[in-house]
Amino acid sequence: MTTFNDARVRKANDRPVNTTGRYVLYWMQMYRRLTHNHALDYAIGMARHFKRPLVVYEGLKLNYPWACARFHQFMLEGMRENHQAAKAMGVNYWPFVETPGDPGRGLVRKLAGEACVVVTDDYPQFIVPAQIRAVAGSVEVSVVAVDGNGVVPLSLIGPPTTTAAHLRPKLHKLFPTAWQHRAEAEPDVGGLKGKGISPPFDPWTPPKDLPAFVKSLPVDQTVPAVSGVVGGPTEGRRLLAAFVADKLDRYADDRSQPDDPDRNPASGLSFHLHYGHLSMDEVVAAALGKKWKPDLINPKTRNKDDYFCRDPNVNGFLDEAITWRDVGYQWHFARRGQPNNTQVTTPKRRTVHYRSWQEESELPAFNFESFDFSPLLSGGTLAGVLPEWALATLKKHAKDKREHVYELEQFESATTHDELWNAAQRELVATGRVHNYMRMLWGKKVLEWSPNPEAAYRVLEHLNNKYAIDGRDPNSYTGILWCFGLFDRPWPPERKVFGSVRFMSSGNTAKKFKLAGYTEYIRRLPSVTDVRAGKTAVKKAGTLFDS
Repeated sequence: MTTFNDARVRKANDRPVNTTGRYVLYWMQMYRRLTHNHALDYAIGMARHFKRPLVVYEGLKLNYPWACARFHQFMLEGMRENHQAAKAMGVNYWPFVETPGDPGRGLVRKLAGEACVVVTDDYPQFIVPAQIRAVAGSVEVSVVAVDGNGVVPLSLIGPPTTTAAHLRPKLHKLFPTAWQHRAEAEPDVGGLKGKGISPPFDPWTPPKDLPAFVKSLPVDQTVPAVSGVVGGPTEGRRLLAAFVADKLDRYADDRSQPDDPDRNPASGLSFHLHYGHLSMDEVVAAALGKKWKPDLINPKTRNKDDYFCRDPNVNGFLDEAITWRDVGYQWHFARRGQPNNTQVTTPKRRTVHYRSWQEESELPAFNFESFDFSPLLSGGTLAGVLPEWALATLKKHAKDKREHVYELEQFESATTHDELWNAAQRELVATGRVHNYMRMLWGKKVLEWSPNPEAAYRVLEHLNNKYAIDGRDPNSYTGILWCFGLFDRPWPPERKVFGSVRFMSSGNTAKKFKLAGYTEYIRRLPSVTDVRAGKTAVKKAGTLFDS
C-alpha cells in the first residue's frame, strides 16, 4: 500500500535488499537530528519490517570544501547532543569524526556491507549528491534516499519553477495533506537496539573541551567558531521559542530593516535548519501555535498574507520559511535529473576513485552539470543556470568599464571604497551571517566591481561558503544566482555592467533604511584581521571606543 510520504523515497541504485544483513543502516548526512526526521522514520520502518536492529551512523570528514573550525565546531556540538539523546532513546548511534590518524576511508561502504538496506538523506546540494552516487555505485545493497528537506515532498512539486509566485499555489495546494503526514516528533525505537551489535571502528567520544579538540584538527583555523553561537537541536529549539515569543509579532513590518540581530525580528534559525538540527515541521508548528487548526487555512486565496491564518506576521514568516526556501530546494532537486521514485541503474561493482572537489590550490566550485565539485566546463557556471535574458544582457555589458575592480583578498578583507559593503562583509566574516537585505546588496556590488560576471560569481560562492554558517546550501546558491537574474525579471532601464539585471546601490539603501543601529552593531564586531587570529568576541553596546 502506498502512502503520501512514499513520494519522499528515491532508490539511489538498483541493488536488492540484503535479507541476511545484520542491521538497517541510517547514514545521517544532513538531517542531523533524532526527531522530526522522515529519513529516520523510514529507516525505523525498514528495521521493523526486516526485524533487525537500527544503526544510525553520523560522520564528519576533514576535507570537505571550505572545512573550517567554525563549521566543524557547530556540527560537533550537534553530534555531542545526538550522542546523549541516542543513549536516552536506546538507539545504536555510531559517530565517526575523521582525524589525521584515523581517516576512515571506505567506512560507509564497509558498514553497508553488513546492512539489509542503507537509508540516507536526499539533500540536493554540496557534497551529498555525489557521496550518495559514489556509495550507491560501489555497494551490493539497496541504497534509499529520503527527502526530509521540508514540509512538502519536493518530488510532488514538479519541474523547477522560475518564481516564488509560480511555486506558492502548488505548495498551498499540497500543504494540508503534507501537514497530516509530517515526521514523528518522538520516534518509536523500542526493540530496535538489538544484541551483539557493535561498530567495526572506534566511535567518537565527545571530549570535555570541544573547542580545544577542534583547534587540534587540520581544518581552516582562520575561520573560527562564532562567539555565542552553539549548534545542536536544543539550542535550535531555544532560538525558535525565543523568536516566536519575542520577534514574530514584528516580522511583517520590520524584518527588512538592517539592525543588530538582537533587535531585528529575523528568526535567526538558518544555521540550525541548514545542519538539520531543526526541522521545518518544528518551525511551522511553533509559528502557527498550539491553537491553530487546519480549518483556518484559506484555500481560495492568491494572497500570501492570509493563507495559513489571518495574522500577517505568521503568514509573512511562513511564506519565507516554506515558499522562498523551497524555491531554492526545488530548483536543485529537480535539476539533478533523477526524479523521485525512479530506479537508477548501477554499474557493475568497481573501485570508485572519488574526488569531490579540485586541488587545494584551486577555489572549490560546485558543478551544476554533475552536481559535485568536479572541474567546471569551459563555459563556467552562469551559462548553465541563468535564464536566457539574464545571460544575454550580462554578455552584452561584460566589457563595460567598471569604476572599481577589486581582487578576492580586497573583497575578503572588507577594504573596498564602500563602507556599507565593507560592513556587510565584516558581518559575514565575524558572525557567519549577513542580514538578508544587506546580503542582496553585498552580492550586487561584487557583480559591479568584478572584471566579469563569472569572476563575480566565483568570489561570491567562495566568500559565502567560506564564512557563512548556513552556506553551502540550496538557498545560498540560488540567493547568489538571484544577484545575476535567476528567479527575477528584466529591470529597465539598462545600466552599465548590469544591463537589465536588477541594480542595487548603497546610496539607495541608506535612503531606504535608518542604518545607525546596523552600523553601530558592525563597529562592535571584531575586525577581519582579529577574526583570522581567532579573536571573535563582540564588544558590548555602550563600551565602544572608535579608533
